[in-house]
Amino acid sequence: MRSYVPLLMAAALACAPAAYAADKTYLPLKPEAYAVPAAGISESAFVSIGGIEQWVTIRGQDRANPVILILGSPGGGPGATTSHVVQGFMPWEKHFTVVHWDARGAGKTFVKAGQKVGPDLTMDRLVQDGLELTDYLRQRLGKQKIVVLCAGYGSVLGLKMLTAQPDRFFAFVSAGLVVNPAAEREQYFHRRLVELATEAGDQQALKDLAFSGWKVWDEGDDADKRAALIRAYRKYRPPNPNYLGLAPGWTSDDLKAMRAGMLKGDEVLLPEFKAYDFSSLGSRFDVPVVVLQGSEDRFQPTPYAKAWLDRVSAPSKAFGVVPGGGNHFMETHPDEFLALLLQHVRPLAVAP
Repeated sequence: MRSYVPLLMAAALACAPAAYAADKTYLPLKPEAYAVPAAGISESAFVSIGGIEQWVTIRGQDRANPVILILGSPGGGPGATTSHVVQGFMPWEKHFTVVHWDARGAGKTFVKAGQKVGPDLTMDRLVQDGLELTDYLRQRLGKQKIVVLCAGYGSVLGLKMLTAQPDRFFAFVSAGLVVNPAAEREQYFHRRLVELATEAGDQQALKDLAFSGWKVWDEGDDADKRAALIRAYRKYRPPNPNYLGLAPGWTSDDLKAMRAGMLKGDEVLLPEFKAYDFSSLGSRFDVPVVVLQGSEDRFQPTPYAKAWLDRVSAPSKAFGVVPGGGNHFMETHPDEFLALLLQHVRPLAVAP
């Protein structure tokens, strides 16, 4: 079975130095740094969603602000989450109430379930959970609508949620849009590395890429080909975030369990995801659509995201790019990303 490239590549390169650009390092924060004003909200708790307890973190400096639900994670596929690294999203909290969700099979929800997933871990079940969470947030926070911000794998779930219940949402926002089959994205990944190595006159990287080919994730246990591709990627990868501290309430054991959940989610959900017919998502939506990308995102390629948006019909559309950003661009370029949110998203989130 073909591996999910972002997840496995992230694991392989977790400690690799970046030759292409500097990483963004987040230093540990003291507990008081996570405090919010009296007008705000800071809650982390298990909520009953879809018949199980799921971990939900809600943070913001003013309850009057619009709510933005993060669906998925730039760090990988199914099983990835953002609740353990809320530090990277705290600048948003002045303008939005930010919700981090450890979905079924992810993070603390996975830990609570005994580090097991059942047969109900499917894309449709996650969509239903997301809609149930949306209604919980609307009631808990007194909002008619929220914004859903989707990263990577979460973009498909978010579009399905949007189609099912458009009246719940101000806007669909993607931060790394997946709307093409895996084979097309893997070809782009390899092709872009060849372009960069050619521009740099890097003969060793070109040799490695010629040896690996783009089908390396289909090659079973060919460790030599995978190693060749990884060597080339290390030289030209965009920046990654480097968190030196965890959010309050998170332990190193939780983090280990979360990573186990990522692998389990990969194993259980990716066959369904890879077989998914992206054309079934349609091209007509009843709420505004905002697509934000890092220019060097090679896992969710920016040209493919732009081509999809051009085909879409919606009340309004917007496209924004962060130069030099990869699939982690909303964490590695926080100021630029927040500026795009304020330009393209915040004006849409106005109560009727």
